[in-house]
Formats: sequence, C-alpha cells, structure tokens
Amino acid sequence: MKMTFKKTFIFMTVLMLSAVSCSDTVKKAEISTDSSSVNSSNNSQGESTQEKKEDITLTFAMSGNTSGIDKAIKEFNEADNGYQIQIKRYFDQFNEDGSSNVLSEEEYQYKDLEVLQDIMNTTNIDIVCNCSFANIVYHEILQNKGAFVDLYTFMENDPEVNTDTLDTHILNLNEIDNKLYAMPTFYTINGLYGESKYVGTKENWTFDEFVEHWNAMPVGATLMGSTDKMAFFDVVLRNNLNSFVDYKNAQVHFDSPEFKKMLEFCNQFEQRNTEKPIYDYDAPSMLSLFIARGIMNAPLFDQDNGKTCVGYPSNNGNGAYLSSSNFCYSICASSSPEKQKGAWEFIRSLLKEETQIEMAIPHISGGGVYEDYYSTEIGYCVNKNAFDEIGKRLINKEYYPEIVSDGNDEYNTRFPTEKEVKELRKYIDSIDRWGTLVSGSISEIVYDEVTPYFAGGQTIDETIEHIQNRASIWVSEQS
Repeated sequence: MKMTFKKTFIFMTVLMLSAVSCSDTVKKAEISTDSSSVNSSNNSQGESTQEKKEDITLTFAMSGNTSGIDKAIKEFNEADNGYQIQIKRYFDQFNEDGSSNVLSEEEYQYKDLEVLQDIMNTTNIDIVCNCSFANIVYHEILQNKGAFVDLYTFMENDPEVNTDTLDTHILNLNEIDNKLYAMPTFYTINGLYGESKYVGTKENWTFDEFVEHWNAMPVGATLMGSTDKMAFFDVVLRNNLNSFVDYKNAQVHFDSPEFKKMLEFCNQFEQRNTEKPIYDYDAPSMLSLFIARGIMNAPLFDQDNGKTCVGYPSNNGNGAYLSSSNFCYSICASSSPEKQKGAWEFIRSLLKEETQIEMAIPHISGGGVYEDYYSTEIGYCVNKNAFDEIGKRLINKEYYPEIVSDGNDEYNTRFPTEKEVKELRKYIDSIDRWGTLVSGSISEIVYDEVTPYFAGGQTIDETIEHIQNRASIWVSEQS
C-alpha cells in the first residue's frame, strides 16, 4: 500500500532575478504589421458600408509577446466603439516552423532604434508599452523626453477609472514632475528576504545593517548556497543596479560611496575560477531573492512565519522596489486628439475592476497535475477594489483547491489570512521606489569592470572610474 505524505505548500514566488528584457520573448528580425489583432468591422443588418462611419485605427507598437492582452485587444476591437487596434510588430517570436529565433544584441538594438524613430519622428504609433522594446529601459527614457501624454488629463472626467478607483501610491511612484506618462496595470514586489533569526525583524535595512547581520551568521553560512565574490555581487548589487541610474537627469552614480562600499564588501570573499559555481544548500543561508506577484504570496510578509522581507541594502534602508509585472501603457503625444481618446478607451478598459480580476487570476484547469495549481496571479492589481476583492476570495479559499496531489504526496494549499493580506498591503505602501530593469548595456559595462577587479587585475578606484565614465556616456547618448 502506498503511503501518502501530507505537507503544507506556501504559494510563494522565490526567483533568481536576472537583468532580462523583452528581448527574451521576441526573436525575429523582420518588421511586420500583425493584422490578426484587427477584426474587420462587420456592419449591422441592413447597414451598408457607405452608411457606417469607418473605424479609427490605433497602432500599437510591439516587440514582445502579446499573448497576455490578445483577448483584451480582440474584445476591444469587437465592441463597435469606433476604434480598431492594430499591432505593429517589430519582430516575431517564432519561425514559421514554430521554433524560436534569437537575434544578436546588435539586431535587437537596431530594432529598438526603429521603434524609437517611429515614435519620435512620425505620427504612425499611438499606443506604446514597456514591451514595445527589446530593451524596456527606452520606455522610461521616452517618458522623460516628453514623448507621451499625461494620463491624468484623461482621468479627470472619467467616472470609473480615476485617482479614486486606482491605487494612488502606485500612480505616485510612476509620476514624473506630477505627471503620469505610463500606466501599469499590474505590478510586482522585488527584494530580499531571510529567516528572522538571521536577519532580524526590521523590514528593510541599510548596507551597514546588512554587514552587521552577515558578521553574526554561523560559521559556514552562505548567500543562497554560495560564498564566492560574484554570488555576493549578484545578491547585493546586480539586481539593484537601477538604484544608481537616473534616466530623468541622464546621470549615473556608480562613483557614490555606497557603491564603492558594497563592491569592496563583495571582494573580500573567495574567487572561484571553476566553470560551474559551487553551492552548499545545506549550509545556513542568510538571504534569498524574491519576486512576489500575488496575494497568495502574502504569508511571506507576516513575520509570525519566521521570515522578514529586508529589501536590498540601501542608504535609506528601504531598498525593495515595485515594478511592472505585465504591460505598462503610454499614449503618444504625436497622435491626434481623437486617437489619444481612443487609446485611453483601451487602457481604461484594462483598469476596470472586473477586467483586472479576470486578468489577474486566469482560469485554473486543475485535473490533478501538480503544476496546474501553482499561483497564476500575474501581479497585484492597480485597481483598488480588484486588489481587495481578490484578497477576500483567497482568504475564503477560492480559486485554488484546498488539497493538491502530486504522485504519492498531498499538499495542503496555504491560503492567506486576513492578517497576512493586511501585512502585505502595509509592506507595499512602505516601498518608495519604482524600479525599471537596468539596461543590458549598463549591466554589461559593470560586469566588464567588476570581473577584473575581483580577479585582482585592477584597483577599486580604477574599476569605479571605468564604470562611471562608460555608463555616463551610454546614458547621455540615450537621452
């Protein structure tokens, strides 16, 4: 007779972060206009083509996979609202045989240049999002260049989608000079967490506090199973490089005392020249990286569970950041007022309570396969009522089965409690930074200079000077 083991499974997204861009999901070099997203307007019975006013076409620049919003675009086009969205696709994801295509870094840069030229020099693009680019940092750069319309102007007279119905904390973090040039529909929390017995119970910390806790760790302790220089760099700095880049003012701050102190700390550990990293997952680990993208992750933020979310070490002690987990939309300033109005109609349709709930938690098929029961939340809703409603339903154990079977094992689904959801909300409101993944070019610059420093080939001052100069040139060229 088979034995069945019962365990408790916490729906917690704990992921190794990497400086990826939308180029990971878009692959082919040719530009094509994807007319499949545009549904031809069918006239009502008895109405001739001449009698029906022609729909206005809104062009949506896209370099990524639109699978997350294909349904929304289809429904918008079928709504007979006077508008049709057409995707202008700058590269495709797959070959004709279904295989993936991979562009070179130069090809990705060339395609991004084409998108930028279309947005800045023509009136052919109406809707832009972070995944309009292979390198999504260009979306932030364009916000600072005045390429988009202030979305607050559309919300002023909108009875359903406005600053009363949307999360103003999220909107405020996305503002530039009190204007909102990009609208995230969902967002994630990015940071570090550890066992409270190692990292304490204070949420978030300065770098000095991080070092203090590391020095108190047991002998043989690790960061995520490793103790080499690059492992510490990955945890302490790599995923937090965006805190040293100011795209608004076209400045970088890699010459700051904070960056130097962090880099020197990482350099004190061992240098391993093996092809594959060596990990010891049985040793005490001080920290793990996480991306939390759903209310099912709420138990992570309740310190009664023995975990503390500490963010990335920073000067102000609040290094966690929020970021767009899905599409973050903008409307081109070069579009006509009529097209801008239509573009807002599409964006607002994604921000209504019922739409946000439907998109946040897609249908769960079940069927007894363990993987089917992982949390499918794509992010936290920007619509306040949608966030609260999903929280209530999960507290009441909706959406997911209470017991999940995986072979001989059974798992009790760990639904969040009301207290845990409140702690999650409190933590979100405490985060004061919206993060954009740093440009792959800047990451490459930093790695180019950090590697010889860790190997003893150049001094800390030389390393910082090289990084500061090269990164400054790159940012100024883009701005």
